[in-house]
Amino acid sequence: MGDTVIVITGASEGIGYECAKALLDRTDASVLVTGRCAEKLQRAREALPALQRDRLRTHVCDQGDARAVDELLTLLAATDEPLDGAILTVGVNPLYREGPRRLHALDSGTIDDTIRINCTHTLRITAALVERFRRQRAGVLIWIGSQAARQGVPGAALYGATKAFLSGLAVATHHEYADRGVRVHLLHPGIVRTPRTLTVADEFGAKHGRPVAEACDVARQVVDVFLTGDPAAVETDL
Repeated sequence: MGDTVIVITGASEGIGYECAKALLDRTDASVLVTGRCAEKLQRAREALPALQRDRLRTHVCDQGDARAVDELLTLLAATDEPLDGAILTVGVNPLYREGPRRLHALDSGTIDDTIRINCTHTLRITAALVERFRRQRAGVLIWIGSQAARQGVPGAALYGATKAFLSGLAVATHHEYADRGVRVHLLHPGIVRTPRTLTVADEFGAKHGRPVAEACDVARQVVDVFLTGDPAAVETDL
């Protein structure tokens, strides 16, 4: 995979950053990571071994901002090297910011923001990537979903619904582009301990009887699928 690029959105920390580290360890590709905060991206880069830093590229992108998404798509279109693939990890869960809220208690701003980030802009990025992969006749696309899409956790209906959206997207993308060399996977972790979920993950897991995984362990499974996944296994629980 030398002289190629792998894109990971939402990778200044958590699952995305752990995926970036694993890909830098296991491939020769350059890895382009996005995140909302330039300082966090810089710290993430500096935390890598010196020999890997030159292969990590960073780009500030707030996936809730349409103009920022436009800029990311422009950057991807202008990239000369082949794109090996992409791992799309961005997905906000208002439960972690506002606490659990049942449907009747959700305000319209939270609904709009969550759908914009998790659905609308993820779809726009997906469309741009599959156009590139279609022309290359090769590429791997992974979305990070959530088991919450099927478990129907009380207080997290909005988040679960946006992750269920990815199921329809993944299956349709597979049917539309598999014959053009595009391999797609939707991977569903359970509860994962990350910097964002640190204060609530263990409590939430205990309350609902669910195990809590480490981000590095989830990332290892994601990268295994990226490198050697079964093209027919479109949707998988981790």
